[in-house]
Amino acid sequence: MKPILIALFFLGSPALRAQLPNLLFNQQPAPPRKSIGLQADVFPFLKNNEYFNAINPGETFFGFRTSVAGVYNLQPRGKARLTAGLLIQENYGEAKTVVKPIFSLSLTSYKEWNYVFGALFSGTRHGLIEPLYNYEQVLTQPLEYGIQVRRDNKRLFYDGWLEWRQRFNAGSGTREILLAGQHIQPRLFVGKNTTLSLPMQMVLIHQGGQSMSSPLPVSTRIAATAGLRLGDNDTGLVMEGYALQSFDNSPNPQQPWKNGYALMVNLQKRFGHHHRIAASWWFAREFTSTLGNPVFTNVYLGYPYANEHTRRVAMLRYVYSRPILGNNLWIDARIEPHYDFERAGVEFSHGLYLRYIKSGSFSIPRIPGFF
Repeated sequence: MKPILIALFFLGSPALRAQLPNLLFNQQPAPPRKSIGLQADVFPFLKNNEYFNAINPGETFFGFRTSVAGVYNLQPRGKARLTAGLLIQENYGEAKTVVKPIFSLSLTSYKEWNYVFGALFSGTRHGLIEPLYNYEQVLTQPLEYGIQVRRDNKRLFYDGWLEWRQRFNAGSGTREILLAGQHIQPRLFVGKNTTLSLPMQMVLIHQGGQSMSSPLPVSTRIAATAGLRLGDNDTGLVMEGYALQSFDNSPNPQQPWKNGYALMVNLQKRFGHHHRIAASWWFAREFTSTLGNPVFTNVYLGYPYANEHTRRVAMLRYVYSRPILGNNLWIDARIEPHYDFERAGVEFSHGLYLRYIKSGSFSIPRIPGFF
């Protein structure tokens, strides 16, 4: 009961945004206006995590990604759209190049519900806060495959998806990895410049398989949150507050705590057109998140003996993000220091990203009665 009362106190007060303004990551190629479109996406990246503790060990992501895809409008105005292409990513220092096909079918209903089969609208476009979904997934998981339902209008943002990340293989001993997520954000008040919304988010990860002969344990972990968000489009001011809960429903949990909770308050402000500063406060007790930023978890799931019962972290992050050379080329630079109160020390990460997106379209004659 105590965590719930604390959460209600924070949510009822002016909230302090957990999700950084990921404008560069959220960019998408323009949909083709005609029958056929071609899309190119080039993305060099560098992110360095200067962390020096066992729970969130430091790591560097340095590489280059490119993808090319063709898009065909099966129905006028993109109500039914087929996409096929190829993604190649080279993570510098690794022996294996990542090569993935891009296949997706997108259907949009008359009420603007969007249904996606195949390659999903993934990464930061899910809109989840970082304790549930680390934005580094953009670098480590460039494509997500499965099914998805989306809607985004004046009154509601909704994103629900099921991702099949890894197939069970008894021969190699790999477990299946199944991920389900949901983000519901009704907009309670929409003014000329101000929006008040109620984000509710959840991520479930199941790791297991049908064969009892596999030596790897079966695990099912859930992390969920609810909060309040107040944003001002004119000044770029965003205030948020979240209460989070984690659950481990595994038959034999492999980490020290089955349930945990956390609180996060955040204040974000835009300065000029391209500079943003986000200040955050984080308090967590026995909280775990499989896909969240490791800064916010109480246990390192890769080595459960590295854990802390309580975590208190204050963050002050700076992001510079803007388009250059028109809207096709974007640059993003960020510095993300945080102070760990339990360890009484400062750690930080920094990143530099470029992204070039280009699309074009042309028409082909339609065969009457066939298309």
